[in-house]
Amino acid sequence: MEVNQLSETMGVEVIGIDLTQTLDDGTKTAINKAFVDNLVACFRDQNFASPDEFLNGASYLGTPVAPILTNYLLPGQKEVEALTSDAHDKRVGGIVPQRRGLTWHTDHSNITEPPKATMLYGIDIPSKGGDTQFVNMYAAYDALSEDMKSFIKGRRVLHVYQASRAPRKMGVRTKDQEESSPGTWQPLVRQNPDTGRKALYLNAMRMEEVEGLSEKESTDLLNELLVHCDQLQFQYSHKWRKGDVLIWDNRATLHQGSAGFDPSERRYLHRVMLQGEEPVLAN
Repeated sequence: MEVNQLSETMGVEVIGIDLTQTLDDGTKTAINKAFVDNLVACFRDQNFASPDEFLNGASYLGTPVAPILTNYLLPGQKEVEALTSDAHDKRVGGIVPQRRGLTWHTDHSNITEPPKATMLYGIDIPSKGGDTQFVNMYAAYDALSEDMKSFIKGRRVLHVYQASRAPRKMGVRTKDQEESSPGTWQPLVRQNPDTGRKALYLNAMRMEEVEGLSEKESTDLLNELLVHCDQLQFQYSHKWRKGDVLIWDNRATLHQGSAGFDPSERRYLHRVMLQGEEPVLAN
């Protein structure tokens, strides 16, 4: 197993691991450490014969969980979804290609126990563009002024399925899905149980209000923090290769997709999320 840094900001590539094979406990510990310590880990040259093989490979890094929406699940699967450029947005007559995740977010922050991590497997990769971009939320928190750290300490934010200020529309939920994910209060600064480090916990799609602040104060604070995080010094952009399996820590990163690829080319990936824990307010 060879581990190489992908950037100074975050991220490693792992070479020499075949996630279709049975891994011993020492190897599983090593790959989990690479992921936790570096926020983003890419396993190169993977080749899964089926979604079940990908699901089994993902289980080396955690327990797969079902997504809130079932719209994108592969046939016969409860946890494995498709991300495809072939999809079209039914809300506008099925004419416009549907591009999911094109704004900064962290997955499923509107449920009590959001997934700790998300994994993608690159099957069809365009020749240029279609990157997945990340923000290191440890670094973003560390770079805040002491006054801001003091002001946001102990504060919570209401995360809902789609916030009133969300920059894009989310998929329509069924009644049962609405009842299963009504929204929850999350810490503004979250402590990662695996590292003990503090990270900003933001999601432009989900954040509705800051506890104890007015609507204007909430909007101003959240916008200021999001602008702060959207700096190149905190970011890493992953350029996909066919066979990449990418995992990232939802507890300490933001991510977004990039649509900048030739529409005549196909971008097709499989996705699995891994079970997380209830976020804890940082001390």
